[in-house]
Amino acid sequence: MMHKVLVDRRGFLASGVSALVLQKPLAAMAADKSCSVPAAVSKTDMRAEVAVSLREALKRAKSGGSKRLTGLSRIDTVCRDDDYDILLCGIAEKGQPDLYLDDLIVAIRSAARKYGNIEPGISLDPDRDQTPHLDQISGRDAAAKQQYLRMCSQQPQKVRVDSLPRHCRVTKVLVEADYRMKQVSQGTLQLPVSPPLPGTFARRLDQSRQMLRAGTSMGDWSSRRRFWFEPGKFEYSHDYQIASLQSAQVILSDADANADAGAKSGNEDPIAREFACDWTARMEETIRAEPIWRDMYNIYRHFAIAHMLKEQNLHHYELTRLIDAHEIDHVELPDTLPGLGRWETIEETKGNRRMTLVSSVCGGVSLGLASRVTATRINSESNSPSQMALLSRAVMLSRPEKTSVSWSIPATALQAAAKWYVEREEQRQQAARESEERDRKQAFDTKLGMALLGGFVVTSCFVGWLMNRRNAPAASLPAAASDGSSTLVMKIPAEPGSSAEVAGLRRNDPCPCNSGKRYKHCHGAHEAT
Repeated sequence: MMHKVLVDRRGFLASGVSALVLQKPLAAMAADKSCSVPAAVSKTDMRAEVAVSLREALKRAKSGGSKRLTGLSRIDTVCRDDDYDILLCGIAEKGQPDLYLDDLIVAIRSAARKYGNIEPGISLDPDRDQTPHLDQISGRDAAAKQQYLRMCSQQPQKVRVDSLPRHCRVTKVLVEADYRMKQVSQGTLQLPVSPPLPGTFARRLDQSRQMLRAGTSMGDWSSRRRFWFEPGKFEYSHDYQIASLQSAQVILSDADANADAGAKSGNEDPIAREFACDWTARMEETIRAEPIWRDMYNIYRHFAIAHMLKEQNLHHYELTRLIDAHEIDHVELPDTLPGLGRWETIEETKGNRRMTLVSSVCGGVSLGLASRVTATRINSESNSPSQMALLSRAVMLSRPEKTSVSWSIPATALQAAAKWYVEREEQRQQAARESEERDRKQAFDTKLGMALLGGFVVTSCFVGWLMNRRNAPAASLPAAASDGSSTLVMKIPAEPGSSAEVAGLRRNDPCPCNSGKRYKHCHGAHEAT
């Protein structure tokens, strides 16, 4: 039986790592709007080039060896072998580094709620007391500009980590990716993609110039937005003791930064929405552009893989002990990060018009991860082994030794797995035929034994009857004269001690020989005769 699991964005976020700002998910603040261009979903082919034993990798790390998943740059499939070991299968992308064992272990522990019962996540929390003061700064002089930039850029943002190890590589990557995305939105950092991905500040600047030229300026313009990454569509299929991640999508969402400060609903911002949609549509291009985005994407996949392991109950108690005993490397994470803000004054020579554009991302920005998946069962159409079952067996058959940590999966492994299934089916059929023959022979032997037993019983009864007939006493034969005259017929009495007729007689009882005498008088005469 083969099953397919669909994880929608809402279910993935609601049950997973929510975007947390002041203990409130950012997803709850975002407007429910879809992008004009549908977000691309990254599909994964069901193939495996490299396999890594999770058990042996943990043992190697415990003995002081490497903490990398040797030869593996992306995990697509997990399966459990006959010895209850978890085999991590994927591809070795050219030019990409090996994955970190610590990242996967953190994801597995997080799925098991080892770090806390609340939803895990990270956030950058600004000092909310300083936000009203930023709004009150006038934009009409250079001193105000310097004051704003000083407050916004130098005001530290607290780095908060919930239900995750604070000082580990996972949280470090998430915070750096989050902060770098804000720099791109402000235009202080340009992604190495072509065509360029403009931030929100450049778009607002162009819009402000058009408004000034058209004479529609409403004065100074201030904008504070909040952006965060969250899971999109995640889909995986699973068969017996194997699960494969088929698609993994990460999207960028936006919301009004003031929505959690008492506003009933966030204000819609077309420029911010356009930036988020553009980034989401070009997510795969972004992942290839810089290592930080690939690391972030792989962490999403790790968390999805961890919950696939949990949902399919592929863990074994021995492997769980190794996971719990593994020591995560310490990676320092700062307590605060400097704020980001930009200030720009636009002047129009005709009409002496001027506009001050203020853009700030001092508000918190979070990253959502997954903690639970929702499954939809799909039945397979045939009893033949599925492609996933063949892949699982191919990985096991290609393993050189039981203690191998990492090994390559040859292109002929699937053919070998198919041959293994054919041979196993032939062996099963042969065993079924032999079992049927044994059952038939046993049934025949049982019938023959019953017949022999019945014959023995009948023979025994007949022999017993003959023995009883032979040992029975002879009957008295009357003698009759041949001429019919009244010749005296003398009856020979049976020996009193040997016949059943004298049993229980007393001495004064009549003798059974019909002599008319008592038994005590007749006895001597019989003995004499």
